[in-house]
Amino acid sequence: MELELRGFSRSFEFGNLRSLALLISAFRRCRAEMKELRPDVAVSFGGYASVPGSLAAVSMGIPLVIHEQNAIPGLANRVLAPLARKVAVSFRPTLEGSRRWRRKAVLTGNPLLPRSQEGGHDEDPWSFFGLERGRRTVAVIGGSQGAASLNRAVLESLPAWRESGDLQVVHAVGADKFDQFSSMLEEGETGTFVYRPFAYIERMDLLYAVADLVVCRAGASTIAELAAAGCPSILVPYPYATAGHQDANARVLVSLGAAVLVPDRELNGERLRAEVRALTEDRARLERMSEAARRAAAPDAAARLADLVMEVAGRAV
Repeated sequence: MELELRGFSRSFEFGNLRSLALLISAFRRCRAEMKELRPDVAVSFGGYASVPGSLAAVSMGIPLVIHEQNAIPGLANRVLAPLARKVAVSFRPTLEGSRRWRRKAVLTGNPLLPRSQEGGHDEDPWSFFGLERGRRTVAVIGGSQGAASLNRAVLESLPAWRESGDLQVVHAVGADKFDQFSSMLEEGETGTFVYRPFAYIERMDLLYAVADLVVCRAGASTIAELAAAGCPSILVPYPYATAGHQDANARVLVSLGAAVLVPDRELNGERLRAEVRALTEDRARLERMSEAARRAAAPDAAARLADLVMEVAGRAV
């Protein structure tokens, strides 16, 4: 079932009336669907798109389970939490800080695709990226569309990295920037420096396997993947994330010694090179960071969440 919805503006706008009308319509459609299906439990993963279905379930007496990915709960989950039977959270600070609904909060972790947690691989990770096994390897990833500040910092760093020699850089630049960055390949292949730009990386499991260090944003799924893979990281939280939730996500790994946090406003080529050099030249520190990251992992998060849902549904696990 597809629903037409649009988010609400945080300030008063007439467009919010349209959003409200769509929400009411979606709520009615969800109720009609649930009357037919009669689910034992409803599960919400947040965002405004989850609101009509969640409200429909509660209005029909269907128990609601919420999963919050981020360290700081989003608005939809904060609104729905008092109505939920259980609230599953990804990070311990969220569990400890949820005063309004602490009794119903359960630490499950953030479920990941099985491939993100597998130790073995169906192909050689180094061959996949055209890299040499055993050399210092840095991955810079800005999500599916790249990240302007990360791209700019890499661009500023390339000349110095070419001169420095023994470094391999895999860079997810975003589809719209791929031509610009791939044009640097010929220069980037001189000497011992290797630069591999990609529009988008589908096999993140292979990337985590080759990376000695990952430079990236701090979305909830990314934090969970870094922990599962045991990857040391330099985290540059997206500065416009609602309520600064990426900063809070990043601090989970930083507090454990698994990551270094660089505010987006402070990131440039010089800072990126300095942070990368300090970490890649200290193997012992990278090993400690890797061990710390794994301590934050929740490899059984999917099973924990499934068990919680079945418990609320009144089904035997």
